[in-house]
Amino acid sequence: MRLVCANHSSYPRVGEGRQAQRVRRAYAQRETGKIDDAGYLEVVRDYIAEIVAEQSEAGVEVVTDGQVGWYDLVSHLAYPLDGIEIGGLLRFSDTNYLVRTPEIIGEVSGTIGLADDFRYLASVTSGTPKAVVTGPYTMARYSLIRSNGSDVASLAMQYAEVLGAEVAALADAGATIVQVEEPSLVAHPGDADLVRRALETVTKGKGSARISLVTYFGDAASLYGELLKMPADILGFDLTYSPGLADLLVRETPDRPVAIGAIDGRNTKLDDVTQTARTVDRIAEALAAKGVDEVHLQPSCGLEYLPRDRALRKLERMRQIADACEKVGT
Repeated sequence: MRLVCANHSSYPRVGEGRQAQRVRRAYAQRETGKIDDAGYLEVVRDYIAEIVAEQSEAGVEVVTDGQVGWYDLVSHLAYPLDGIEIGGLLRFSDTNYLVRTPEIIGEVSGTIGLADDFRYLASVTSGTPKAVVTGPYTMARYSLIRSNGSDVASLAMQYAEVLGAEVAALADAGATIVQVEEPSLVAHPGDADLVRRALETVTKGKGSARISLVTYFGDAASLYGELLKMPADILGFDLTYSPGLADLLVRETPDRPVAIGAIDGRNTKLDDVTQTARTVDRIAEALAAKGVDEVHLQPSCGLEYLPRDRALRKLERMRQIADACEKVGT
């Protein structure tokens, strides 16, 4: 069994000191016309190189760009598309994090250009770069339909077509793992069939890339059977909201790799090494018995909800937990 330490998705955009706040300053400067988009991108990419190195130094094998150039995980993907205007702010789940609402005024289409960002990420790491996209269902749930006659279901499928093209482009750019995030599913479990249909569209051009489907910010135990039916190569679970999920994973073990979100991405308290390693061991042993030879250990969600120094400590603690598992033969 190979135990892989993976970053989940986002990473804090600011830290202590002036240098660690340069992305925030650059964003403000772009908004006021003091720098252009190219100048902003230069600052963002410099910061990405820094945090990718930070992830690797912490012992993380699967790294992300931290989504530090994104305003939020919804409007960043919606902004370049036709049929959308960006509106006001909306709270994301039960967090204090705000997303700008895509207002739907026509048929959603177009391209986002995520492959270019991925190529840069790949160029600054010797580890495995992971691409991350917000899923079509979550995109639809955080959109406001104004005038194109859609409902959530049809809008999710429009987003799925766009994201399917992006996934295909990411695969062509060399992405081996593409994480698709569907946190809205745990709030609307009755829409599991819609999410499955949308993911079939998203994944149709994935080629050899592996799709990791993750949910978080809710107890996914009641959805467990539906998640096992999803067209994903890796299934990611937030164990911090679902105390019964570890038992489910052992009792009804998937036939594919699992991303165990056992590191609490919303709590500054460091996770207990022994207790968490024991949980990972149980799940890994059950997967191995099913013939699965790989499991990922990652935070329960993106780390942008934590101060940067604490996010780094979380990744270091994750490595310590993985090492503890390896010592007992996981």
